[in-house]
Amino acid sequence: MIVATFIFRQHTKNDEFVELDDDIMARAIANPGFIKKNKWLSPDGHTIRVDYYFKDQDSLQVFRMDEVHRVAKKRYAEWYDGYEVEISEVMHTFGDGKL
Repeated sequence: MIVATFIFRQHTKNDEFVELDDDIMARAIANPGFIKKNKWLSPDGHTIRVDYYFKDQDSLQVFRMDEVHRVAKKRYAEWYDGYEVEISEVMHTFGDGKL
């Protein structure tokens, strides 16, 4: 399993951003290799972390190359003060199965 983690500080959240964000999420869900998304907010409320889980590298590549996603990446400065992306491979997961 591959995780693409998007960490950012948002300065603007307008209707256009929400629509674009919703469209990107719909496209991720339509990807057969998409597993799930988790979103976290820092205790100070300024930094957001979104983890997108994919079955494999090929599924992540489809998401990465999506035309709407690419447009959003080019426009990031309209909404974010800064961002970072981490790509990780999940070697093992465990828990009680309730999440």
